Amino acid sequence: MSDSTFFQPALPTPNSGDPDSRPLPEIIAEHFGFPLAYHDVKGVRYYAVQDWILGVAQPDSHPGTFWTALKRRTKKQGVEFSTLCIKLPYIASDGKRYKTDHAKAETLYMITQRMDANTGLRNKILEFLAKSGVVLDEVRIDPERAIDAAIEAYRRMGKSEDWIATRIQSRIARLKFTSAFKYSLLNKPTPKHYAVITDELRLGLWRRKTAELRRQMGLKENANLRDHQSSLALSYELLAENLSAAELAQKRNLAFEEVQDVVRTNAEDVGRHAQQAGQRLGIDIATNRPLLRDGDR
Repeated sequence: MSDSTFFQPALPTPNSGDPDSRPLPEIIAEHFGFPLAYHDVKGVRYYAVQDWILGVAQPDSHPGTFWTALKRRTKKQGVEFSTLCIKLPYIASDGKRYKTDHAKAETLYMITQRMDANTGLRNKILEFLAKSGVVLDEVRIDPERAIDAAIEAYRRMGKSEDWIATRIQSRIARLKFTSAFKYSLLNKPTPKHYAVITDELRLGLWRRKTAELRRQMGLKENANLRDHQSSLALSYELLAENLSAAELAQKRNLAFEEVQDVVRTNAEDVGRHAQQAGQRLGIDIATNRPLLRDGDR
């Protein structure tokens, strides 16, 4: 018997106060409102492919028919999904148990990318993946494909090529920063710590927290700020995170307050340059809005 733990919830249950601790497929399933069964096998999580297809592709036919056609088409393109899936038990709505294809998270993303354009929720899911930072995880798995997927998603959002290049760099800088932050701490950080340290960086850099910047830019409360910042603002945040990550990578077993000091100091150094540049350009770089002159007040 395999070392397997079987789960088939109606919907994933969010962890209280810690929504980002769940794997992205489960966050997506809850966000878009479809069930997603999974097995844990020897420490690896495999998801029911037909649940993913039913929720994402929303086919008119049976999801199994859609899946068979997709595998046949992609095989001709050199992608053999059968080798990326394993057969595991699945409880159908009638209570019967079958063995169906299950796949790891990165395979679900590959399946989504290879659905025809405008299929069901395909484009929305790809955009959600890009905004949720899945590219950062995928970079370690397949760098070229991960970056291509992010570029495609941002192009659909109408972003310029220059902006996209900077945004991809900022994503990678964010990964380095959060990793250095995590491993420099004496104790494991909570999701609240990540939010606080991000605000610490922005207080040093822009003298404003994330929530205030969102309000000033007219964004919704849960909007990803960086997806709406200018290339210049992204570049300054990227620099502040890279400098902080470089210093934190040299330290271990710090208290959270000590990490805050490191991040604030580096962010303030970068912030002084950003403020001077903004004065010369006549804009608030953080929000890309014109600075108020004395006569405008």
